[in-house]
Amino acid sequence: MLAKLRAVISTRRPEIVTRARVNLIGSFGGPERMDGVVEAVYGDRACVEWPNGGKSVESLKSLVRIVG
Repeated sequence: MLAKLRAVISTRRPEIVTRARVNLIGSFGGPERMDGVVEAVYGDRACVEWPNGGKSVESLKSLVRIVG
């Protein structure tokens, strides 16, 4: 029972890896982006390709992996 509760409230996020689908969390005045694909991971940064054809380098802390 306790293990299930920990799993529900855990703050760990799925690992961001190459070819993972991600969303970008918008910050103060920054844009939110959806459905990007990680092209490469360098330390704490990732190169992400977005559906509109654009690419950007983002902090891993700002990315949320799309699971499912």
